[in-house]
Amino acid sequence: MVSRNLFVISGNVSQTPRQFGDKALKTVVTIAVDEFWTDRESGERKKRTDFLTAYTFNKKIGDFIQAHAKQGYQVTIDGRIRSNSYEKGSERVYTTDLEILRIDAHPPRSEASSGDLE
Repeated sequence: MVSRNLFVISGNVSQTPRQFGDKALKTVVTIAVDEFWTDRESGERKKRTDFLTAYTFNKKIGDFIQAHAKQGYQVTIDGRIRSNSYEKGSERVYTTDLEILRIDAHPPRSEASSGDLE
């Protein structure tokens, strides 16, 4: 049986991406992902937004994120899920992390189409 560790996220950049380390070793971006559904009892349309944080240690991808994934831009991220743990005081903390392998970024529709009309 073949196994895969892959995720795809499509949403909007919710904060300015951040780089960490002297040589920008780690780049972190937070994505807002909306979920819509219709309430069965009231028939009302509902929405929930999840804020997901993804990272990369790849300098080329990190530089692309800094240059092209501005707040409000639409992005699609492909990557893999990583499990990690660290000590915080006397307790072990376990995390599930999203590692970016590929990213596409597009400006908001109003910004992308504003230059097309002239």
